[in-house]
Amino acid sequence: MSKYKQVYINIKNKIDTGVLKSNQELPTENELMKKFGFSKDTIRRALSKLELDGYIQKNQGKNSIVLEHGRIKNNYLTEIKTSSELNKNNFYNIKTKQISFDTIQGQLELMNIFKVDATVDFYKICRSREIDGEKMEYETSYFDRRIVPYLNKEIVEESIYKYLETELKLKITHSRREISFRYATEEEKENMDLGEYNMVVVVTSFSYLSSGKLFQYGTICYRPDKFTFVTIAKR
Repeated sequence: MSKYKQVYINIKNKIDTGVLKSNQELPTENELMKKFGFSKDTIRRALSKLELDGYIQKNQGKNSIVLEHGRIKNNYLTEIKTSSELNKNNFYNIKTKQISFDTIQGQLELMNIFKVDATVDFYKICRSREIDGEKMEYETSYFDRRIVPYLNKEIVEESIYKYLETELKLKITHSRREISFRYATEEEKENMDLGEYNMVVVVTSFSYLSSGKLFQYGTICYRPDKFTFVTIAKR
């Protein structure tokens, strides 16, 4: 792990766990250099990423300040996080259940999205996600089987991305996301605890490798009262 990421993760974890609280000042750059034994450029790079991700506010000539940071309901659109990573870092219990697992081929929509012909097949995986006892998410994902040739129920219910990165050694770099709102389908109503809600928030994702190759396309539907989507706008 790079040096600046070590600093970033150390401070981020302290904010996430409440060790560093909202409006609290961080140590000075010199103090952080002494603590970690890294250069000023490394410390500044870590602080810049913390600011970009909405954890701190840097102030010219003053110490950086920890920003208010709701850790339970916030989904940061600038991060790609697996459910197991969120489970570890956000203090609530997440359980993933496989609903269906199929291999499909020849669907025009997928052929257009992935820019392939009818000979290419895909895994279609549907999962529900239970958070603190409530089914709040329903996910449908498509994986290009030329890149992801094997998956099983254990991987699907644990962490697909962990398997792709550790076992297949794939370098996942970025995801393009689109947010929309629509009425829930019967399938979503069946597999989510929507209560009185008849609409869902839909995040559509296109996920890429370091080569620029699209390997996954899919949607996650959220119950609208349970999630806040956050991004940071800079001027």
